[in-house]
Amino acid sequence: MTPRASAVALGAGGLGQFAIQYLKLLTGTRVVAVDPSATKRARALELGADEALDPDALDQTARVVLDLVGSDRTLALATRLVERAGVVVQIGEAGGRILFGLDAIPHEVHLTSSIWGSLSDLAAVLELVRRGDVRWHIETLPLAQVNEGLERLRRGDVLGRLVVVP
Repeated sequence: MTPRASAVALGAGGLGQFAIQYLKLLTGTRVVAVDPSATKRARALELGADEALDPDALDQTARVVLDLVGSDRTLALATRLVERAGVVVQIGEAGGRILFGLDAIPHEVHLTSSIWGSLSDLAAVLELVRRGDVRWHIETLPLAQVNEGLERLRRGDVLGRLVVVP
């Protein structure tokens, strides 16, 4: 990606917050964070997003769209936002699907998924953490409250990472 290109991160929760930081650190591109939560949009701006919008307020296209949610709705939004010959990367695992065909998405768009990188990718991420270039929000919850934590995740009511402690 070039600095003039733009990237959209759909979802500014735990994964989205990392994606925003990596995009800014490694590409210098313009990053737009998209999330229905005003709190997560504010956090995205703190972490370096150039803009943070509610999904209903988004009317621009991007060279790259990272779907950190992976639902039917976010995948449909991703294929609506991506530029011709751009890339959509599904990272979130919400089980979504999209219609694929010649007129269903912009021409020459690349659709791919990403679950994890290589061992050298992990080493590079750890180096960013060691240098203090990557920040995250972690909340701990006692094991006895795990069901409450799962419900909060389903509602989208977790700012970053939620760690259950026995």
